[in-house]
Amino acid sequence: METWAKQRLAELEAAAPAKRKKTVPFAKVPLPLAAEAAAATGGLRLFVWIWLLERSWRHQTRTVVVPNTALRQYGISREVKRSALNDLAAAGLITVEHRPYKNPIVTLLNDNG
Repeated sequence: METWAKQRLAELEAAAPAKRKKTVPFAKVPLPLAAEAAAATGGLRLFVWIWLLERSWRHQTRTVVVPNTALRQYGISREVKRSALNDLAAAGLITVEHRPYKNPIVTLLNDNG
């Protein structure tokens, strides 16, 4: 290959855009629709996890307060919330700080969120 061709090839490679890093698959789900699907399939506790991920993303923090009223609008009772938080904590996905007469504070532990 000629010198100018080698030089041009080097210029083109240098100017090429950086390769995109591989990302984790992501699903954008409207919360009301997810709540409806959770109710229809009996996956209400899974919906709590989806809600936690959305709230974490929206507020750009891994720690969120989990009020009953925020989940009640999606048909999640406080009993389901408590059960879901216990299951998620047991699975190592979150930590829960229980506070007497106050809403629990949840910290997401998974780095893939």
